[in-house]
Amino acid sequence: MTSTKERILNTSLTLFNRQGERNVTTNHIADALGISPGNLYYHFRNKGVIVAALFERYSEHLLALLQAPQGPLTWTIKTHYFEGLLASMWQYRFFHRDLTHFLHADQALAARYQAFVEVVLERGLVIYGELRSSGIIDVDDEQLQGLMVNTWVLMSSWAALVHGLRPDAAADEALDESLMRHGIYQIICLEEPFLRGEAREHLEEMKARYRAVDTTSALLLGHVPGMQRTGSE
Repeated sequence: MTSTKERILNTSLTLFNRQGERNVTTNHIADALGISPGNLYYHFRNKGVIVAALFERYSEHLLALLQAPQGPLTWTIKTHYFEGLLASMWQYRFFHRDLTHFLHADQALAARYQAFVEVVLERGLVIYGELRSSGIIDVDDEQLQGLMVNTWVLMSSWAALVHGLRPDAAADEALDESLMRHGIYQIICLEEPFLRGEAREHLEEMKARYRAVDTTSALLLGHVPGMQRTGSE
């Protein structure tokens, strides 16, 4: 049986993702759970503590996914890495959508986030190093570090970009899933110039697996007034 504390976290996560953390109060969370505000405050003294607890859960899950592989790292295994990572980041997308707000509001959380990113980049470099050793990517040390940083920037900002341009996605599970998977397609495009061997051989197959039906610009900009462009401009 799920504890009241876990129910509060799960419900908060759902509401934060759908409505944005700043639009959700502790009273909204209590109402959604059918409990009194006092019961909620017994477990979490304010909304900031809930956000911090959700970050803890998110960061633990993400770092668990970033363990070095046992044995040779194949292109397929590597893609599963990013699928799991992006799915986790999407599950907690409210955090990245309002990241600056959270870090400015809570210095302790900001310090924890900085330490978290350092570990993410360290482990990511190990994984990309394994890809280089396996002949899947061809990069020098500087390119390796740049690729890792750019991949993290894309992954961590994807939810915020999608939310800013397609706020309707939060209420549409099919669109939500399509946009999340399209983020993996964008990572593949980022890596494309460096791919070799089996990765190069299966490139189009992998891009087709994650590419949304619409092009990236249509997917993100096609429903935003004034953002569509014609070739005659």
